[in-house]
Amino acid sequence: MEEGSSKEDKKGESKPVSYVYSFFHIIFALASMYSGMLLTGWTSAGTESEELVDVGWPSVWVRMCTEWFTGGLFIWSLIAPLLFPDREF
Repeated sequence: MEEGSSKEDKKGESKPVSYVYSFFHIIFALASMYSGMLLTGWTSAGTESEELVDVGWPSVWVRMCTEWFTGGLFIWSLIAPLLFPDREF
């Protein structure tokens, strides 16, 4: 009987985290800074360059749609566990 009860006890125990929180936060911070850099237009190309790729309204709209999609995905990752508590995210 003791073997069965020990298996049940092990089910209730929490497992140690298999990843490092600081690595996640460093990568998330770098991705946020890169995304902000793209949105504000910080590039290494000077104004004297004639062949800039990210010039014009199509480029602005692609950037804005990407930013809104990324923000929406982040908001969804925060709200989804509250809306669907029985699912794993």
